Amino acid sequence: MKKIKLLFILILALGMIPAAMAQQVRVSGQVKNATNGETLPGVTVVVKGTTSGTSTDIDGRFSIEVPSSAILVFSFVGMETQEVPVQGRTTLNVSLSTSASMLDEVVVVGYGSAKRMDLTGSITTVKAKDLAYQAVANPAQALQGKVAGVQVTNSGSPGSSPVIRIRGLGTVSSSSSPLYVVDGILTNDISYLGTNDIENITFLKDASSSAIYGVRAANGVIIVTTKRSQSREARISYSGYTGFQKVVNKFELAKGRQYIDLVNEKNQLLAEASGSSFTPIDPAEYPDEIDWYDEVLREKALTQSHDISVMGGSAKSLYTFGASWFMQEGLVKGHDYDRINIRSSLESEVMKNLKVGYSANLSTYKFKDVPGVFYNSYVAPPVFTAKLNDSTFNPMGSGSLGNFSNPAAQLYYFNSRSNGIRFLGSAFAELKILEHFKLKTSYGMDYGSNRNRSYTPYYVVSETQVDTNRTLSRSMNYSTDGFWDNTLTYENTFGKHKVTAMAGISAQEFRNLGLSGSRSGVENYGDQSLYLGFGDQTTSNSGDFGSKITALSYFGRATYNYMDKYLFTGTLRYDGSSVFPSDERFDLFPSVGLGWVMTNEDFMQNQSIFDFLKLRASWGVTGNNRIPANIYTLTIAKGGELSTAFGQGGNVVIAEGANITSAVPPTLRWEKVKEFDIAFEGLAVDNKLSFELDYYHRLTVDGIFPTTLSATAGTSGSYLQNNGDFLNQGIELTLGWADNAGDFNYSFNTNFTYNKNEVKELLEGTLGLFGGNLPVGGFFSTYTIVGEPIGSYYGRNVVGIFQNDDEINNYTWTNPETNEEVLIQPNAKPGDFKYEDVDNNGLIDAKDRVFLGSALPTYLFGFNATLEYKGVDFSVDIYAQGGNKIYNAKRAQRLGNENYDLDFYENRWTGEGSTNEYPSADLTADNMLPNSWYIEPGGFVRIRNIQVGYTIPEKVVTKLGIRSVRFYVNTSNPFTFFKYNGFSPEIASSSPTSQGIDLNVYPMSATYNFGVNVNF
Repeated sequence: MKKIKLLFILILALGMIPAAMAQQVRVSGQVKNATNGETLPGVTVVVKGTTSGTSTDIDGRFSIEVPSSAILVFSFVGMETQEVPVQGRTTLNVSLSTSASMLDEVVVVGYGSAKRMDLTGSITTVKAKDLAYQAVANPAQALQGKVAGVQVTNSGSPGSSPVIRIRGLGTVSSSSSPLYVVDGILTNDISYLGTNDIENITFLKDASSSAIYGVRAANGVIIVTTKRSQSREARISYSGYTGFQKVVNKFELAKGRQYIDLVNEKNQLLAEASGSSFTPIDPAEYPDEIDWYDEVLREKALTQSHDISVMGGSAKSLYTFGASWFMQEGLVKGHDYDRINIRSSLESEVMKNLKVGYSANLSTYKFKDVPGVFYNSYVAPPVFTAKLNDSTFNPMGSGSLGNFSNPAAQLYYFNSRSNGIRFLGSAFAELKILEHFKLKTSYGMDYGSNRNRSYTPYYVVSETQVDTNRTLSRSMNYSTDGFWDNTLTYENTFGKHKVTAMAGISAQEFRNLGLSGSRSGVENYGDQSLYLGFGDQTTSNSGDFGSKITALSYFGRATYNYMDKYLFTGTLRYDGSSVFPSDERFDLFPSVGLGWVMTNEDFMQNQSIFDFLKLRASWGVTGNNRIPANIYTLTIAKGGELSTAFGQGGNVVIAEGANITSAVPPTLRWEKVKEFDIAFEGLAVDNKLSFELDYYHRLTVDGIFPTTLSATAGTSGSYLQNNGDFLNQGIELTLGWADNAGDFNYSFNTNFTYNKNEVKELLEGTLGLFGGNLPVGGFFSTYTIVGEPIGSYYGRNVVGIFQNDDEINNYTWTNPETNEEVLIQPNAKPGDFKYEDVDNNGLIDAKDRVFLGSALPTYLFGFNATLEYKGVDFSVDIYAQGGNKIYNAKRAQRLGNENYDLDFYENRWTGEGSTNEYPSADLTADNMLPNSWYIEPGGFVRIRNIQVGYTIPEKVVTKLGIRSVRFYVNTSNPFTFFKYNGFSPEIASSSPTSQGIDLNVYPMSATYNFGVNVNF
């Protein structure tokens, strides 16, 4: 019996050992960054093998009650996960090291964020360091070549916004621009921001990732995150640069005697064709020689930027404040842009489970505008001086050359100023509910106002360049966009499962108002006199406009991760927009994304090729509500009289009538984009090699397209309705390599995009759409029809140059019915274009037009290399595009003795056998028709940036109380290699059917600057 008792006591004692070991203790501590010692808020602290845990506060501190034998797992985005045994201790201070893997990087997605490894959509992020060093007015300009599938077309005009297209062009009549989301605020551009304001820019390229913004996401989404404090320790930083811009690839024109020779040749050919006499111009009459571009362009245009920011926090709050000034002189004399930005943000933990905050950006800007002097600079005869004396401009109206505007005078007498204010602000409150729920409400506003004052003084340069009205025009535009978003998010990890679910509602309102007025007879005694009240009231003219658009959306998203192997993302959005008729106002936009992390499978554990390999696929639908306002609303114009007489000499009744001025579609639905995407992405060679290969199929359905009306419809023209389907499909490839050899660090990144654009279908009976209307001649140069890219060039095909009269007389067609020979181009003369008789009917007419190429590039290429050794760094960016064409329309805009470019002078037809490619100097009549000769290659290769920098050793600057100092020299766009005969192969146009048409574009510039970054 005693033995049994002893055995029972022993078993009981042994059973109490685990209980003793499981004794609960409260562990407290602080988590810091091992690299710089900064505290880390938001670090997840979990008891290994359980779901029990907590997170660090604003100071990186935590407190949790755990078993004394527990193991705590510390994890933080971008940091190596660390496991620390408690071993009965009550205090644990932990330092986390930076993770070497890009898979832990947090990526901003719609209404939230996610680890890169967990993504199932096509998402790319550009970081601040890839933008800040570029001297650009608009941060979007710096994105050229940075992201696969994204085409950025820049303009040289200061303060201008680039044209950005994500995965091709998918619309004709709606906006083709992407949606920008800045700190949660939806907006149409980021021209008010400076590059130093931005922390990162994320591109949501496929429908799966962008569908959460369904109402405006058909053209892709660009999410901009501005800089904000990550530490409670006060930090001050300054970034600035100064430099200059100059014209690159200067376009050369014919000069002096060259121009006179061309005019004589043209007039002689015209005289011979008409049988009239011809007297050549004597070059001695025009001894002067001028390059009009030199008269209107600056030799060097200054630019500078200065930015200062203050960041820090307290025990419960984080704040950011910054201010910047940017100034850019345009390449055209007197063309200037000036912008001041002030930004601030605050996040505060006002209660244990409640966080509130705001962000605000106020921008003011000023423009000194210039007229479109490039057309006059191109056509003006280069045989005059700009001025007769210091105070008198050359009238350029005498002699046999005809009357031309003096470009220098045009620029001098132009007086236009614009200024404006842009404010974007948002405020939010986020409440943690229970253990896994977060409720967030936020309100944002995008307010903008712009004012313009334009004054035309009294001047007389010549009988054609004169204005004596002293006209003043003023305009004011105001816009206010408001957004109210509410979301509820659930996030939990249990065992091998990670689940996140989010539901929300969004209300949006867009208001726009504009006023304009003008009067003549305003004397200019300075800015104080330039008001409409000082003008002649009998010449008053005024107008106004306004619009209001509202939208209401319900949306939800669920993500699921099982064992870090199998990933799922599902999104559903129900959108309503007032731009559509009431019976078609709401529509549903779903998406789904799947991911398979192959390297986490057992059968991949023994391979040594891939460190990470993921297969993902997605499908989704997005909508485009950015269409012309009120296109389904019937409009009328008041006016007209109806007169009726009753009997001979009876009374006459006069009644005012109204006319229908527009036709409306019978119905109007959402223009939608249905997209499928499949991709491989991964890491290899010890995480040194990164790669991503995407295939996408992006189909716009129910595209809004004009339907042409017949004359019997009661009105003319066309109306817009859902008529077309447009397809973009392509491949994106991204490769990166990063490594080091001792103190030498280096990285290479490249991306390549192939895209094919095609109109897939138009409703039966719908005609194609002509576009690209040319000012001189009124010719259409593009045609959009099934089987061709949107806005394809359309014209006659040149098969040679007529060398002599015999060749003209031998270019005949035999009538099969009468056997009669007919001259195909009976009005041609030697030196004219020889057009192909495409339909073989013996007549060159509109039916002989063929497709001549597209302004849409078929491939894009970007490359970046970065090298760093002991504080010295070097980087270079290269961008290229090809497969696109440019319509050189400036060559065909001729009414008289306009000038020619130097390339034409050197290669023109001057007589039999001289050339079979270039025509004679007589570019009039049928030679002006859109044709293949005016179509030129639009591809180019550009050295986008070259930079060399030096960071002073830390041990040197810390003695001065400074954390770091870096100096750098940088050049942007120093070299561009292309074949096109113009200033630039980049022809920025937001019109889908008028792309790539050069009617004298603003020149591109190279920028050279010196800068410094200082952190205190």
